[in-house]
Amino acid sequence: MIISPPPGGPGWLELATTDPERSTRFYQDVFGWTYQQVTDGTGQGYVVASLFDEPVAGFRGHRAAVRDWTLYLATPDLAATSAHAYRLGGGVLETRPHVVPGVGAKLLVDDPSGATFGLVQPERGFTAGLPGTLVWAEFVTRQAHLADRFFGALFGYGQRQFGDGRATDYVVHSLGEDSVFGRVRMDPGTPPEVPPRWIAHFEVDPDLGFDRTLHRARDAGARLRFRPYSSTLGKVAVLSDPLGTRFAIIDPALASDWDYRSAADDPYDD
Repeated sequence: MIISPPPGGPGWLELATTDPERSTRFYQDVFGWTYQQVTDGTGQGYVVASLFDEPVAGFRGHRAAVRDWTLYLATPDLAATSAHAYRLGGGVLETRPHVVPGVGAKLLVDDPSGATFGLVQPERGFTAGLPGTLVWAEFVTRQAHLADRFFGALFGYGQRQFGDGRATDYVVHSLGEDSVFGRVRMDPGTPPEVPPRWIAHFEVDPDLGFDRTLHRARDAGARLRFRPYSSTLGKVAVLSDPLGTRFAIIDPALASDWDYRSAADDPYDD
């Protein structure tokens, strides 16, 4: 379903890749996405991915390898929200918005704990919450309290702690009754060179199921990061695509008691 996101809700999802053709082929093989090539406001090519003719994500070329999908949070006033992010200690990474037809105007921002996310003033909604699309995102960081203060002040998220906040520190950021993303404190044993990161979670097709989706992804060139685990959200496998970008598949039908595992348990930056 195409959603019109509220301020602070997921507004777009994007992959910057050194090889757009290889990246798009992989996600087409796994999720059945189709693609439309558009020209952005700078005259550069941009690929809009769709599922059943509804937009689900974007791809843009990038000179260096990028290890994560970028989640964009929606705002009705991009200039005001990016200025607010800067005042809160964020780093605005672009001097002017990147405008994509059918998507909107967007900017990249580093939060104070060091991970990149996006702000978007959407031209339209995008499809999420269905099989083959984004259904959840986790933000993994060492500086958990710093991240919570920043995002809480930026969009006024409600924050609910799961775990004891020490040995297990998982906070869900919400708008009213709607969860937006989970913030995970990185395992203390993680090597210091491993950066904070976002992990986009895509729902499996129930007609295909978890195991067959995982096999399909591995046949297409994905690497399984560690053993699949279960949570109250569903059964999860964290993978990296053929170019090394991390993502997860999740099957809500296989939800079970929460065991507090997450993408934070992958300590490797490779």
